Amino acid sequence: MRPVKLYFAGAWAGKCSSHEVDLGIRNKLVSYVYPDQLRSWLEVAKGREGNIIVDSGAFSVWNKGKTIDLDAYIKYAHQAILSGESDNKVVRIVNLDVIPGTPGETKNLNAVIVNETTRQKNKDLIEKAAEDGYNNLKIMISNGITPIHVYHQGESWKWLDRMLKHTKYIGISPANDMSTASKREWINSVFEYLYKHDMIDEVDTHGFAVWIPSLLKDLPWTSCDAATWRLLAAWGGVYYPTKGGFKNPNFASDKTSDGYKTIGVSTQRNAKGMGAMTPLVIKQFEEDGYTHDQLQEWATRATINVRFFLALEKWLNEYKSQTDYIPQNEKANRFNI
Repeated sequence: MRPVKLYFAGAWAGKCSSHEVDLGIRNKLVSYVYPDQLRSWLEVAKGREGNIIVDSGAFSVWNKGKTIDLDAYIKYAHQAILSGESDNKVVRIVNLDVIPGTPGETKNLNAVIVNETTRQKNKDLIEKAAEDGYNNLKIMISNGITPIHVYHQGESWKWLDRMLKHTKYIGISPANDMSTASKREWINSVFEYLYKHDMIDEVDTHGFAVWIPSLLKDLPWTSCDAATWRLLAAWGGVYYPTKGGFKNPNFASDKTSDGYKTIGVSTQRNAKGMGAMTPLVIKQFEEDGYTHDQLQEWATRATINVRFFLALEKWLNEYKSQTDYIPQNEKANRFNI
């Protein structure tokens, strides 16, 4: 499989920090609605290799009941691309996609257990949003920018077919209101669709907020992003390799008992659902150079999470270099599952 690039979404603390560069971050996803992210990253990463993806921030703006002006976004996108080129960085722009409905109204847009009237209304909202997003794609192309267009869970296959006629770099975005199992099944179905239509080697794919190691490992992504490196730190936790900490990372599975686990290390934050600070875990942290007091600081937790994702990226690409993509259905037939 092709190698995957992991893009670190968001900034260190409002603005990007040289500490991120020193830790080894090379690829960044920044938001149009937070312009300081791009400006500060271009400054601290000047002269360093790496690429940038600019997201429209449509979901964040939609949550506030506002909209983004497409003409202003296109103008900004041209400036961002030129700024990146001046430092030999490729800047890719995400299309201004359209979020269905209004906040609150569509909390469970993809819910299966609803009455027929609600189900049809939800389908109509998704269809309208997909059509409007597709129109934005065509407008951006007519203005000299071929963006990463986003295929959302819940949209019909026809929208995937249509976007592939215009761009060969697509985003794959699972629905926030669906279970992890449903997201996993849908993501697998998208890659199987590309495989079935002989496009698996022709299309670049970006996973939005996709970080689960098994999904990253088994599918031929071009790139993925996640903000969990900083969000989990804010919640008081860290991602941590099992079986020896960073000295012996094993990311072969996303099972908490096998490859990694989330550990609540802050005494001031709610660590619900995270692993505990057992004596063995404490010893591993100490061997990696982290004291209990340091773990109480957001910056330390964010640093650990960056180390985790960079180690994960390295392991993934070593694995992918020796592995071919096998669709789930074909894999099941091959092994009589």
